Amino acid sequence: MINWPAMATGVVAAFILGFVIYGPLLGLQRRWAEGTRINPDPPSSMPIGSMAVQIVSLILLSLIIAITETSEDIVLAILAIVTVAAHVASVGVWAQKTGFAIAVDTGYAIGAGAVMILAQGIL
Repeated sequence: MINWPAMATGVVAAFILGFVIYGPLLGLQRRWAEGTRINPDPPSSMPIGSMAVQIVSLILLSLIIAITETSEDIVLAILAIVTVAAHVASVGVWAQKTGFAIAVDTGYAIGAGAVMILAQGIL
């Protein structure tokens, strides 16, 4: 049976992790934006469309992690996370992002999956 509270907690934790990584807190924001070839100045309003797509993708990954938890298949969960990270990296390379920007994006994908696994283990 899927642990819905753990799944939801994983989504929220991964979303917050995104704010930490891509926001001004760690100081990566400007260098990541420049490496992504977007305006490094913070937008005047929240990018609602991008955030909505991000939430959907986090829900889907968290659902996969939750399903693998029901079968106690941590290897499959890790494989799913690595697959997402590899896809993110391939898109970054195709979009001609810098190595730093690709590393931030793939690191976030792996970090998001890790907090989802952690949520499943704790709750």
